[in-house]
Amino acid sequence: MTVKLLMQTQVDDPHVLNDHLKLLYQNAIPGIAITIVASAGLAFGFAEHSTVHYKFIWWLCLSAVVGFRIIDTALWFRRANKGLFSCQNDLYRFGAGVLLTAFLWAFYCVYFYNTSSIDELFSSLVIVSAMAGGAATVLSGNKLLSQIYTLMLLAPFSLQMILGDNPAHLLLGCLGLAYAAVMLSVANAAANFTKNSIMLRNEHNQLLKTMEHKVQQRTEKIIELSQHDSLTQLLNRRSFLAAAKLQLSQIETDSQYAIFFLDLDGFKQVNDNFGHRVGDEVLTEVVKRIKQACQHDEIICRWGGDEFIIMAHQSPLYRFEDLAIALKKHINQAIITTQHVINMDCSIGIAMYPEHGQSISDLISLADLSMYSRKSGGTDDYVMFSGELEQKIKHEMHLSKGIAQAIAEQQLRLVFQPIIDSTTGDIASVEALLRWEFEGNNIPPDVFIPLAEKNGAIKQIGYWVLEESVRHLSALHLLKPQLAICINVSVIQFEDVDFVSKAEQIINQYHVNPSKVHLEITESVFSQDKLKLINMVKALQLLGFMISIDDFGTGYSSLSVIQDLHVNTVKIDRSFINNLHLHGIDIVKAVMVMSHGLGYRVVAEGVENQQQANTLTALGIHYLQGYLFDKPLEFDALTQQLSRHPDEQRSPFLLRSANS
Repeated sequence: MTVKLLMQTQVDDPHVLNDHLKLLYQNAIPGIAITIVASAGLAFGFAEHSTVHYKFIWWLCLSAVVGFRIIDTALWFRRANKGLFSCQNDLYRFGAGVLLTAFLWAFYCVYFYNTSSIDELFSSLVIVSAMAGGAATVLSGNKLLSQIYTLMLLAPFSLQMILGDNPAHLLLGCLGLAYAAVMLSVANAAANFTKNSIMLRNEHNQLLKTMEHKVQQRTEKIIELSQHDSLTQLLNRRSFLAAAKLQLSQIETDSQYAIFFLDLDGFKQVNDNFGHRVGDEVLTEVVKRIKQACQHDEIICRWGGDEFIIMAHQSPLYRFEDLAIALKKHINQAIITTQHVINMDCSIGIAMYPEHGQSISDLISLADLSMYSRKSGGTDDYVMFSGELEQKIKHEMHLSKGIAQAIAEQQLRLVFQPIIDSTTGDIASVEALLRWEFEGNNIPPDVFIPLAEKNGAIKQIGYWVLEESVRHLSALHLLKPQLAICINVSVIQFEDVDFVSKAEQIINQYHVNPSKVHLEITESVFSQDKLKLINMVKALQLLGFMISIDDFGTGYSSLSVIQDLHVNTVKIDRSFINNLHLHGIDIVKAVMVMSHGLGYRVVAEGVENQQQANTLTALGIHYLQGYLFDKPLEFDALTQQLSRHPDEQRSPFLLRSANS
């Protein structure tokens, strides 16, 4: 009961609890190994004649606890490999083993204090201090457990030395308590970071489920035996098209009609989570509400799946905007089925006759495009087709065709932004950044990269960037042999099974050491087939490539990615750097604490002023990147800078810091 009270957690989500326990059990393996070695060293390395029997008993007790923990860990991994979720009892067992281990260490230090030699006393203090230090990372999956473990190891022993008769031990006791206080703070920061990262991961996973593509593509031809949809009794496609065309053929010259294209947001998740029976109930209720909103002889059609089309007539007393608002109001009300209460929303696109199109098919296509422009990021209740929207769509199509031919037309080029060693001020590496000049204009990467991913050009562009980066690096090594280059890799490139072999071929072609090539991936890459991608990344690491996680902390399973891949570098997203004065500094501190334990290097992106650089350097950040040091440089400008004397290459900020 005591252990349950101590280990009580507020985590109700089984996915979150499972992630916490996964981290704890995975980290438990090195902790158990160290416990075995250290306990044997103390029990048998300082075997005083008067206490040897009691130490042996103590060692047997600790070995029994360690054995229990080994068995518990093995059983947990066995269940985890079968895909079974962890539960609260797993946390209780794990906590009991950890706390019993801490109790036995504390008992040894206190019980054998008076009979210990100065060497044994000092060794004991070093061992428990080292274990307390490691607990900040190893037990970061549970804040309360890591803090209790730290106190149990250090507090009794330190108090014993302070209250003892030996004045020489007083200072050691005070240092022990001070170290305990520091480690409590570190454990708190690491645990908070771990908790936030796990929560972000699970929240993002939930978001991913709501953003999945429809399992089935919309059908353009539906064979119907009747004029009405069997579920909703609305007109089907064929009947609607016939009725709408007839309506247009009979309208007066000055009349205005409009096509409403309505798509339910989140309906696929209703089917996935509650089943198709509940989905059918939702559709039936939505149709009732559409009919309630339509009170002026509108023609209503179930176009397919969760899509509906309405043909409406505008009059002086009835505007299209009124119908759109009424549809949103009715559909947004909670839907009560036999077992669930479901909140539903919809996206609406509108195209008007004759202003936007002369035929039903054209109007439906334009209303569909308008609806998707709202679904892809709009916040309005509906989107009316307009000249601006048409120009935007045409412009995107024009850019999409252009980017597909950009390599052949030699419109792409690379620029390079230096990354500064925070200790020396030297340029340690450069990041290759892609630029596209199209018809005399520089197109931003956040515009053309998504287009290239959509039209499939990203693979060819990605290989071009990789080869050009390595080729330039080969030339730069004549000036600075130790220079590394960072290259962004798209998630779509990782879907190419030949990516690893092609990357190896490129570095061999230009005789470049792969350890000088840092492939940057964002955490979103692992939203795909995670196991397949991890294996591909590990294959790249075996070849010698360095792997960097870009925009760390903004996406998926940050901790999981670092642990699974043993990444070489983590780049803290600029959003945290911009908010150093708020909560960003806590994230940076936590990342640095983890970097010491997991052995990766840290780059701070988006450093724009001297105060940020001062703070980050004081925190021990290894590398700095941002406009404070250099904007992205053309290749010639970079070579000129690297050709200068080393002192002239160094950041003026860091030179001032070194001279002050």
